[in-house]
Amino acid sequence: MTDAVCRTTRTSLGWMLGIVSGFALLPSPALAQPAEEPPAADAADQPAAQPADAPAADAPPAESPPDAAEPAVEGDAAAVDSNVVVEGGSLFEDGGASTADAGDAISAASAPALPFELNGYVRGDAFFGKETRGKDAILRAGYGELALQFRTQRQEYGDAFAEARFRYGQQGETQDLIVDLREAYANVYAGPFDLRLGKQIIVWGKADGFNPTNNITPVDLTVRSPLEDDRRVGNFGARAFLNFAPVRLEGVWMPLYIPTKFPPIPLEPGVTLLDPVIPGPELENGLGAGRLHLELSSFEMSASYLYGNALLPGLERYAYDVGSNASVVVQRRVYTHQVIGFDFSTAFGEELGLRGEAAYRAPINEEAIYTPNREVNYVVGLDRTFGSLSVIAQYIGKYVLDWEREGTDNPAGLDELREIPPADLMTPSIVEDIEAGIDEEMRRRNQILFQQTEELQHTASVRLEYLALHDTLSFSVLGAYNFSTAEWLAFPKISYKFSDALSGSIGGELYNGPEDTLLDYLDQDLTAGYVELKYAF
Repeated sequence: MTDAVCRTTRTSLGWMLGIVSGFALLPSPALAQPAEEPPAADAADQPAAQPADAPAADAPPAESPPDAAEPAVEGDAAAVDSNVVVEGGSLFEDGGASTADAGDAISAASAPALPFELNGYVRGDAFFGKETRGKDAILRAGYGELALQFRTQRQEYGDAFAEARFRYGQQGETQDLIVDLREAYANVYAGPFDLRLGKQIIVWGKADGFNPTNNITPVDLTVRSPLEDDRRVGNFGARAFLNFAPVRLEGVWMPLYIPTKFPPIPLEPGVTLLDPVIPGPELENGLGAGRLHLELSSFEMSASYLYGNALLPGLERYAYDVGSNASVVVQRRVYTHQVIGFDFSTAFGEELGLRGEAAYRAPINEEAIYTPNREVNYVVGLDRTFGSLSVIAQYIGKYVLDWEREGTDNPAGLDELREIPPADLMTPSIVEDIEAGIDEEMRRRNQILFQQTEELQHTASVRLEYLALHDTLSFSVLGAYNFSTAEWLAFPKISYKFSDALSGSIGGELYNGPEDTLLDYLDQDLTAGYVELKYAF
């Protein structure tokens, strides 16, 4: 098939989607967290040392063991950066906390007089990249955005939260107004039982960026933002906790399916890619997951299980024609999988943190062309603060079971199909050969998509952040290199706080890899530099 066919499949985001979805999907660092009050305390799902823009998309705020070392962050990141949703009054935290620190974003005098808090930000962003498979510089995105975050004061039996975003400008090849109700849910507290119902973002895992256990929330790679968390997509569902300290039992149910979305990529003439067929709202198609948490004073761990439709559909042959009008139609196909996961975090003194995460993923129908092989993903990391410098270093590994290299040196293509007379489609053996050739190319492309081109993969990631000028100036960089496939990515960023409310950033998102690797595909549409001005209120 053509390269274009699979360039549309741009993200298994195996270690990358974690790094690209998670670190940032990669565009972002550790946030100051509000004080929490029992019994509504959510376990930390984010690393102890996380650079200043790190995603806090999971409704509950990140929480580190009391002795864990928290690296310096970008000034009062949580106080100024309204992109980061620290949901006060949620299931798992103090209802009085807000996304922006009360002293920075809302008048202390007016806050107590209202039964709710309203804050947010206004920002302008411009992303400059190159043409797909070309050299000319183009404006990849340029927009203005207003975000409003609403949360009620926490009451004895419940509260609520909602966030809406209004964005107008250029995104890829389209110019339009986008209205996004990012999250909207209500919480109920009933003794040891907490329930959240509505549109929400759920992020699991304790590693920095790459989270093998995080398989609930999809990612939209067409969203251009310096914050990786902005690429996460909320979905309707329910999340519940039974709290019996130091043990908590968590359950998640997501009845609706939303796939991970890729940037639009032009296909070569004759090749068509269909959107995936979305599973219907039948209860049997819903995703179910559960976690058992153990939370001690200096050690946390959890074990999890998930069953449902995977967020990243694969590719399969849908239709084809031969002769002078040769064409191929490829369809993205959703598959079901189960994931068994484990994570932990602890600290040694006040300066060194250790955390790890692992997951075993098994597709239900592994023989199908559009499914990956069974695999084990694992990550272990250290975080440390040296004065104004915070460091997170991780090793990321992947082992693919029953692995063998897919594809041939001479894959089937449209030129071969044009040479076959239409009358030959009446001969079963010829039809079998044609379909086998197309299917073999689909298997090869899926192996790239799911990042299973090597049986055993070794990746290293480092996140650094240095604060200067009384924490108003931040230099940060996130990098990852896959030693097995020679793919790499880097996200440098410089931010400056002109005031408590006004900040500016300049940075880049760089992807690279050998031809026919996932990051080579991503490089064509996502590599860009950007500039941003933001005012939080």
